[in-house]
Amino acid sequence: MTRPTRALLKWDNLRHNYRKAREATRHEAYAVIKSDGYGHGMLACANALSGEADGFAVACVDEALTLRQAGIRQPILVLEGAYDPEEWTLASKYHLQLAVHHPQQLKDKAEADLSDEVAVWLKVSSGMNRLGVKLEDAPEMMARIRNDNDLILRHVMSHFATSDEADTGFYQQQIATMTEHAWPVPLSLSNSASVIRGGIEQERVLRPGIMLYGSSPCEDISAAEAGLKPVMTLQSALISTHTVKAGETVGYGCAWTAPRDSRIGVVAIGYGDGYPRHASSGTPVNVAGQRCELVGRVSMDMITVDVTDVPEAVIGSPVELWGELVSIDEVAGLANTISYELFCRLTKRVPRVNLQ
Repeated sequence: MTRPTRALLKWDNLRHNYRKAREATRHEAYAVIKSDGYGHGMLACANALSGEADGFAVACVDEALTLRQAGIRQPILVLEGAYDPEEWTLASKYHLQLAVHHPQQLKDKAEADLSDEVAVWLKVSSGMNRLGVKLEDAPEMMARIRNDNDLILRHVMSHFATSDEADTGFYQQQIATMTEHAWPVPLSLSNSASVIRGGIEQERVLRPGIMLYGSSPCEDISAAEAGLKPVMTLQSALISTHTVKAGETVGYGCAWTAPRDSRIGVVAIGYGDGYPRHASSGTPVNVAGQRCELVGRVSMDMITVDVTDVPEAVIGSPVELWGELVSIDEVAGLANTISYELFCRLTKRVPRVNLQ
């Protein structure tokens, strides 16, 4: 018998979530599938959206080349741009679009051997202060790009720091910073949180990421409220059950004490599979169709669950860690992290199973 842990993937739900992003504003949308499609499989995501997406966005040239070499022909935006002259050459050869966020990148371009023009998106820092040229330096950078016969300035882009927060004051400041300026090319601003909040009328291209996978980044709008469907369901099964008396402890560090005589189920999943080690007792786990709670510390290969009130829970009973019955956002919150990390940290030991 093979280990029962697996990730079930519903690609119809990915397409549904992409359409939700498009429906919110009617703008174009580049589907963000970096970091191996947020742990779902980058090529699988690209293939599932091949008839839907206006383009794809990835973090680096290596990710973009993986898509091109697999036959993906849609526009691909590299969000971190080229790291050196060689990557400019590759971008030209494989028709990749590059973010330009620093003058050094244009110096690197001058040393590259380009076979064709390269479309670029100028990234402006509107307040996040991570990547991007300062607003006052943007005109000079745009002029350098537009005066270069090898480059096509396609869009101006920026990224929001607080669009996921309920108090959107700083978010609104960033929007004003970008939309009150007269740009010579269309804007691309909205991440998933901004899309869920309705997008921005003055932009042309959205960049939805986490929402594509059925998770909401917004602290005040749930995935269900946003009409999103989970793409991944992380499943396993009970491999053992036993009873403990009131006052006995369970797991490493004796971290959980039974408040009553309890029946404990052992699930074949742990941090070796990517389940968060810091998930606290009380984290929801669905066993045999019933909501139960994690008890004790997460081990490398196993977790323990209180199944006292689920008499039908027996060895082999199905367990859902997150997906359609258990919100990954709730699990992430109780592990003091975010759904992005949980998706991305799922290890290769967990087989991905395509359902649609």
